[in-house]
Amino acid sequence: MNETNKETQLLYEQIYASLLFIITIIVSVILTYNNILKKNGKKPLFNIKSENDLTIINRIIVTVLVIVFTYINYVFYEINKKKNQGTLSLYEFIASILTLIAGFILFYTTFEGIKRNDEPGNIDTPLI
Repeated sequence: MNETNKETQLLYEQIYASLLFIITIIVSVILTYNNILKKNGKKPLFNIKSENDLTIINRIIVTVLVIVFTYINYVFYEINKKKNQGTLSLYEFIASILTLIAGFILFYTTFEGIKRNDEPGNIDTPLI
């Protein structure tokens, strides 16, 4: 596969991952609204177990997406390095690595919070 085809394929993968990311943002908004309802003493949309399950699934998907975006940025960096245009791609790849670290930390704290309290740990903390 030549580099142009590879870049095109990566861009398609980025589109699919971005669409999935938009869905996770919508789920995060719904979970946050559920939390607002609970804090105001109103009937929430989800019970605690459903909320915890949705939160964990959403965080897993976000973490996988961050891994995918990091991989895409790495491959673009390698392609641009071959073309002697790797500086900007390097910065984007470094930013992806930092986002990946943040994603792992956020997943871990969410999982631990749910495991300890049976309450959604940090659904109010988005990873965008």
